[in-house]
Amino acid sequence: MVLLSRNHNRHGTLRPHNTILSLSQAGSQFLLGLMLVLTPDSLQSTPQSGALSSWILPGSGSSSSIMMADGASLFDSINFLLSRKHRKAMDRIQSIPTIFDGIYSFATKKGTSNKDMGFAVQDDQGTFQYHGTSRQMGQWDLAGLSGVSPMHGTLIPNTNKIVFLEKVEKSSNAHLPDDKSTYSWSVEYDIEEGTFRALHIKTNLFCSAGGYRPDGTIVSLGGAEAVAQVEAGWNSLRFLSACTATSSTCDWDTRDDITLKAGRWYPTVEALADGRLFIIGGSDRGASMNSEEIGVPSWELYPPLPSNPTHFPFLLETLPYNLYPVVHLLPDENLFIFANTRAVLFSTKTWSIIKNYPDIPGPPRNYPLSGGSVLLPLRPENGYDPEILICGGATDFSSRAKGQEQCGRIRPMSNNPEWVMEDMPFGRMMPDLVTVADGSVLIFNGANKGTAGYGRAKDPVLQPVRYQPWDNDETRQANSRFTVQKPSYIPRLYHSIAMPVLDGRVLVAGSNPNANTLEWGEYPVEYRVEMFSPGYLFSDVPRPVLKAETTLGRTINKPDAMTIHALQAANISPERGQGAGQTSENVISYDTEFEIEVQFYGDALTENQVVTFKGGADNITPSRIQVNLFNGGFSTHSTHMSQRLVGLEIVGYIQNAGEMDRLRVKGPLNGGLAPPGWYQLTVVENGVPSEGTWVRLLQQQ
Repeated sequence: MVLLSRNHNRHGTLRPHNTILSLSQAGSQFLLGLMLVLTPDSLQSTPQSGALSSWILPGSGSSSSIMMADGASLFDSINFLLSRKHRKAMDRIQSIPTIFDGIYSFATKKGTSNKDMGFAVQDDQGTFQYHGTSRQMGQWDLAGLSGVSPMHGTLIPNTNKIVFLEKVEKSSNAHLPDDKSTYSWSVEYDIEEGTFRALHIKTNLFCSAGGYRPDGTIVSLGGAEAVAQVEAGWNSLRFLSACTATSSTCDWDTRDDITLKAGRWYPTVEALADGRLFIIGGSDRGASMNSEEIGVPSWELYPPLPSNPTHFPFLLETLPYNLYPVVHLLPDENLFIFANTRAVLFSTKTWSIIKNYPDIPGPPRNYPLSGGSVLLPLRPENGYDPEILICGGATDFSSRAKGQEQCGRIRPMSNNPEWVMEDMPFGRMMPDLVTVADGSVLIFNGANKGTAGYGRAKDPVLQPVRYQPWDNDETRQANSRFTVQKPSYIPRLYHSIAMPVLDGRVLVAGSNPNANTLEWGEYPVEYRVEMFSPGYLFSDVPRPVLKAETTLGRTINKPDAMTIHALQAANISPERGQGAGQTSENVISYDTEFEIEVQFYGDALTENQVVTFKGGADNITPSRIQVNLFNGGFSTHSTHMSQRLVGLEIVGYIQNAGEMDRLRVKGPLNGGLAPPGWYQLTVVENGVPSEGTWVRLLQQQ
């Protein structure tokens, strides 16, 4: 624990004395083994409303800040921090400061360098110090309280809201509106307002999975045993549709007449080209890892086939590390399925394995060793040649195991697919890999020691890492695609999520790594919601402003321009018409052209700088202008089911067509590129994206 003498200057910033005492208090769970040595430059403070002040400890692995009324003594602060009431007091504070630019230290692999990004790098004792601007490293903000600690999360289509789901346990911070004595285990969270509305859950959704129907209905499926006030959820299908203009009380609907054919805990769901949901794997009871006795080695569809469920021996061959198997839909409409260290290509025409891939080097990557995966953006520049990236995980099933540094990248539709290995700056297990609007991948959450599961992970990794998939500079090593971002100060361990949202930020929430709700201790339950603003939100050039019209005559809502500033990046225009009551459907179709109008703010464009020409290069540089469809998927346990970003072909460009420039764009060729359903549409200019706008991709006839 760091002891600080407190001395505010007239501007309200903390000015610690030169002497900083570090200590460890034996016997305290909160402080056991915690030793922080901070320089004065790494300490920041922002005065709070209500005569509160905050001492922020960037880079620490503990609870992040001490908030006390002005005049409180040092020992008052320590006693408060150690008390069980500390967490509840933290949760009551709505105004929590931003993490600003500064120097942040963390252990990393020797030889890692980001000098080309303007960071200061030192290599003494294997510790690097990064000092970067928000343009280089992004920015964190506290956004609100989640009500439940999100174990699962997915955006509600055609709204600016997200649904959170939590395991059923002894308590949450949300109560049902019609029964204040009963806890809720799912909420609708308003991203703009930072508020939540409690929802009703009939069956236990603990460690379940989810996806979407083509009409935008959210489907939550599977779960666990009956507990407290909920029924068993093993075979459950739960449905949630967005509220309408006439009803703001939409809620989960669990149908007794529609169920899974097999009970599943820790399954995976992936949307298919025709809009059905592919459901695979899991176990029929809870356990620390899968086994032949409890495993469910089969797949089924929703809506089902007559023959479902179908036996899948691959899930017996990959025991015990195959819970939440990795599944990605490829442009040829087949499925890439990965478990343990093995991968296969599964045909959705013959419903059989048609190719075996080489094993990924290193330890297994599935629960409880828990790496993460992402289908890299599908780009027209390289003919939509898919690539899959799998990163991190634990090195062994041990509380002392280190997080893996290695990532593997493979092109599953190439003639001779092989894994190309790269190293992250530091090890991480339980990572969340999310694609963001500029086509890069951000890696959040997780730990550097232990495995997934209750109480089995330590050493939280607080620093996100940005991965840039494309690089035409042959002189640079593959590892240089990684750049470290600004750290959070909230540990996000087991049962955490990350989700990109409409305005280009990433919502990060959850962490509930204990068997029961613990609001104190080293890693307590977490209800605070954070927003990470990537560096593209701090560009000197304003973001493109989008207005779109489809061939079907529907108009996509036009967002207001947003002036990007460090203190205003969180703004969301209320004129977009998103949220409850948004009922218009803004539609596009497969292989059909539509026009969008865009206000660009960069240099004048020529047609050659805009129109996307297909190429075949292995390494590509994205076009100056991109039009993308994005689905953030269903996030749980480092698995982002059905997440994908698809670049659309730009087939025409008219400069100054009225008040804006006009782009003619072609919808996806088929459902293998983008299954039918709801997507965020964005326009990107030189790496700076517009705000997203919801569009519905209609099913093929």
